[in-house]
Formats: sequence, C-alpha cells, structure tokens
Amino acid sequence: MTDPITPPIHVPASSLGEQITTLLRYVVTAVGGYALGRGWIDDDLLQMLIALVTIAVPSALGIYRTWRNQRKLRTVAEMVPNSIAVVDRR
Repeated sequence: MTDPITPPIHVPASSLGEQITTLLRYVVTAVGGYALGRGWIDDDLLQMLIALVTIAVPSALGIYRTWRNQRKLRTVAEMVPNSIAVVDRR
C-alpha cells in the first residue's frame, strides 16, 4: 500500500562513487608504499596523501551529487503545476 503523503525511499542503483573512492585509496597506498620503499617520500607524507584521498574525494563526490540532484529536482518542479511544486527564485 502506498501512502500519498510520504515520498518513497530511493535507493541508488549503483555504488560507483564509493567504489571509485576505495580504488583511489588503494592506488595511493600502493604507489605511496612503492615511493616510500624507494626513499622518494617519508611516512608522514604518505599518511597525509592517504588521508587526503579518504576525505577529499568523498566530499567532492557528495557536493557534486547534491548539485546534480538539486538541478534535476528544479527541472522537474518547473514542469509540474504550482499546486505540486513551486521553484523558489531567491
């Protein structure tokens, strides 16, 4: 039974963003481990790079997804009657 007041829960069909983040973390770790073994960088720099990838990439993906979803929502809201959705032009 569907409740017309409560919107449905949307589940993403893909976890591509999370998979890309994990892949980047592993690549940075592997390349960093190699560079550390060769003496090109020190342990502190490697830890900083891993932390940067772990924090910055998911943040950037989240900001992009929010922007993209807001743009889609605005496009849909402009197509429906004002009794259903109103686009705030502030």
